[in-house]
Amino acid sequence: MILNSRMWRTIRAEARQAAAWPFRVAAARATLKALANMDRRELADIGLNSSDVRDASALPLDCDPTELLAERVRERRRAAGAARVSRGDDGRRPGPQARVVGTGSAAFREMTAA
Repeated sequence: MILNSRMWRTIRAEARQAAAWPFRVAAARATLKALANMDRRELADIGLNSSDVRDASALPLDCDPTELLAERVRERRRAAGAARVSRGDDGRRPGPQARVVGTGSAAFREMTAA
């Protein structure tokens, strides 16, 4: 039957996605407004800062701001993990048996025989 063909399913799916676009934009903007109303400490608790929210609000309407915000949080968590590893598990600097290898946020601790 022609209504069940792949072409018509694709057309219906694209039309549904286009019709839902204003609702997705409104939801994203409401989320950004809630984030903008948070203070510095609240944003820091979720891994963001005010410049991240400002950057996300400057994106075009057809871009999803949550992708940008999630990427910023991932970058900070990777950097914090690398800093924690370079200090050692207990928060102190590594001893003579440990050597830090790598640069930037990709640094990791390699145990070597002394």
